Amino acid sequence: MSDPVGQSVATPIALPRIERWPLALSLIAATILARLAIAALVPLVPDEAYYALWSTRLAAGYLDHPPMIAWFIRGGTMIAGDTAFGVRLLPVLSAIPASFFVWRAAGLLLADRRAGPIAALLFNLTLLGFFGLAVATPDAPLILFSAATLYCAAWLVDHDRPVWWLAVGAATGLALLSKYSAAFLAAGFGVAVLLLPQWRRRLLGPWPWAALAVAILVFAPNLIWNATHGWETVAKQGGRTTENWQFEPQFLAEFFGAQLGLATPLIFLFGVIGLSPRCRPAWRSPMGWRLILALVLVPTAYFIFHALRSRVEGNWTGFLYPAFAVAAAAALTVIPAEGRSLMARLRRATVPVALGFVAFAALYATVVPTTALGTRDPILRLTRGWGGLASDIDTIRRASGATYILTLDYQLNAELARLLPDVPVMQLNEPERYAFLDRPVDHTTGTGLVVTRDPMDAWLKSVFGPVETLGTVTRQFRGVAIADYIVYRIERPAGQPLPVVSE
Repeated sequence: MSDPVGQSVATPIALPRIERWPLALSLIAATILARLAIAALVPLVPDEAYYALWSTRLAAGYLDHPPMIAWFIRGGTMIAGDTAFGVRLLPVLSAIPASFFVWRAAGLLLADRRAGPIAALLFNLTLLGFFGLAVATPDAPLILFSAATLYCAAWLVDHDRPVWWLAVGAATGLALLSKYSAAFLAAGFGVAVLLLPQWRRRLLGPWPWAALAVAILVFAPNLIWNATHGWETVAKQGGRTTENWQFEPQFLAEFFGAQLGLATPLIFLFGVIGLSPRCRPAWRSPMGWRLILALVLVPTAYFIFHALRSRVEGNWTGFLYPAFAVAAAAALTVIPAEGRSLMARLRRATVPVALGFVAFAALYATVVPTTALGTRDPILRLTRGWGGLASDIDTIRRASGATYILTLDYQLNAELARLLPDVPVMQLNEPERYAFLDRPVDHTTGTGLVVTRDPMDAWLKSVFGPVETLGTVTRQFRGVAIADYIVYRIERPAGQPLPVVSE
């Protein structure tokens, strides 16, 4: 048997015990338990608190994203209560069907029948796959329904039946209801249809078009919502694709570096190898290999283009990870685990190294064992100190006789609104974020507080008249100052509307 990075590949080789299905299933279960621990023990990040606010008023759309994450959060809080655990429950449990979809897709597309557990395990051992299904952000339902789209498309490869065309359409529509970046996955599937002769001939019949119609029908509630709200979500998200046309290639290295870390280095390596022509014998048919190529490379081509002029956030590629895990499994099923070659050693190390990455990251997120990095630590910066900050601000509010709190920052607003549920907390600017609440800001009269990050005495006086600076409060964790906030006292006469500002 030749090395898969050589000229030919023969039949699949024996796999190490850790990648056989009973132990793979046990490790996948362990990752789900670890996610549940994170859900219960790690405070919500500001964006999660913001999405939890969405879930209090369900709608077909919101300013920032489609509605699926709000629906997930509402379902979880109905089961487990309005707690951090309840907010994250359905995103975490999504790892179960997502793992099934990846497992079965690999089994359908790859020649080795044991590829399924390998792919599902690798998917859960990427940092983006693990944390993407541990926190309550739009990436969680997006990853789930992207895995479902992959699964349905895998069935189409050898079972070209109408039901699977319709299933691809439904899964794609649900992915679009989660996050608009699912459009790139849909584009990848569309390219696959054009490239594969068997599917291209289908364009002369009704079923690919029926799949498109189903996707649009499932996505229609958000389309209708956008049409009645000035297309504000489409404009907000679409603006990222057109902003900043200046050539800035440094973001390209940042993009690949982020994916190297988020996939974990060895899974990234073998995912790239699995996409290469030299691993084609790992696939049951050329169609399966070309499908995965299209699903991964078409969106990646856009991200590379985007990275030449602007930053690509690491989590944007989350919907690619189910397909990328299948590609990595393709490489691992044909690279010998035995022997002393570099590739054999790297192959044997893939699961242990990725498991170490995930275990360390999960433990760190849960306990934050050190504060040495200070505010450069994103886990400390995003998750810690909010409870103490809210308590300090509420103490000032009570002492000053204030009855409401105003902010100028949606993240601070979300955390305070969640942690001080009995106090009206409203963001003074960006009213479009809160149109779904049907809560006009001009109901705040009398004594109130304004909490800001930066000194804004002159600006506040121009808006409110006389203001009083009550002091500064610090969000901190174990002696590390994370952020300072200035608290101002204002007075609004009854009947005088509170100005809505564009600041």
